[in-house]
Amino acid sequence: MLSEEKSRFGIDLDSNTCSKPWQYASFMLQKVSRTFALNIQVLPQKRLRRPILLAYLFCRIADTVEDCPDMPASEKERLLGLFAQIFATTTVNQDSASRAFMEALPASWARSTDNNEFLSAHCHWVVRLYAEFPAKVQKPISECVFEMCGGMARFALRQESRQGQWLTIENEADLDLYCYFVAGVVGNMLCDLFYVQSPWINATRHANMRKLAVSFGLALQITNIVKDVGEDSERKVCFLPLDWLNSEGFVHPEALFAPGSPSNSRNRVITRMVQKAWSHLSDSMAFTLLIPITEPRIRLFCLWPMLMSAETLVEIGDGHPVFMPGHKIKITREAVKRILRQTTMQCWNSHWLKKRLATLRAISPA
Repeated sequence: MLSEEKSRFGIDLDSNTCSKPWQYASFMLQKVSRTFALNIQVLPQKRLRRPILLAYLFCRIADTVEDCPDMPASEKERLLGLFAQIFATTTVNQDSASRAFMEALPASWARSTDNNEFLSAHCHWVVRLYAEFPAKVQKPISECVFEMCGGMARFALRQESRQGQWLTIENEADLDLYCYFVAGVVGNMLCDLFYVQSPWINATRHANMRKLAVSFGLALQITNIVKDVGEDSERKVCFLPLDWLNSEGFVHPEALFAPGSPSNSRNRVITRMVQKAWSHLSDSMAFTLLIPITEPRIRLFCLWPMLMSAETLVEIGDGHPVFMPGHKIKITREAVKRILRQTTMQCWNSHWLKKRLATLRAISPA
């Protein structure tokens, strides 16, 4: 973080204080995820924008620990446990739990130019904001973070046990479990926050939404997995189920990316993942349409990433673009603007929304 930015938010690193924590939290969200920073602006500010903003930052902190390339898995497990403990304690003890986590982090993170590390090293500034929420708002967030940390630690330990080999997913059930810990729990949290913060979502509607909430998270996660297959391979990570690779003649993930590997075979693996994503997107639309039209902002918050994912799947096509060297799969800014414009006008129109998703599904080769 630059010195002028620290001054803007009243940050004093010597005393480890921040006098404008909400402004700091909003700024950090833009730094760690521009896409989500755009998406969250549509939510009602006090009811949902602030709780979900903090929840996202907490998830980023857990992810920063889990992703640290130079940290042993046993240390990741310890740190993730300390971070989860912040959300398993009473408000009175949250400061001491935050301090224990921060003191256990690498010392360099406290003044790091990496925004994720800086956010993690000063997490107490945002944890104190979380402590201001009522218990009904804290509960979904704490449950999400606690479960996410446990799942991330589990997968980190498994990777280390393979002594530097590729991180692989054994089968579809293994993939579902991984995606649940990193994204499905977020779907559940959002669903529960919508329920406790909306006067228009009753218990019956919430129960029906809860059946589809995990799919909402998985749809976005699986889309990201597919589009990032090439980038992940560079760090010896493959989230494509190993038994799917084996069925196409690839005995190891490395063979998938070897020069001259059969394109039809590897494209079929990608196609199976794309089909899986489309199935979850269908559930995601059903989830979104259960949100009353009297809550258009919540509908838009769900529709934007969902339709962006759908158009990303169209860009992936038959899977070939995934393996193009140096090619980054992303939809254009014009497409993003079109999605925002169309959904803002049509968010109340369930028929149009279902038809739009069906149209995109129809033009996808998978």
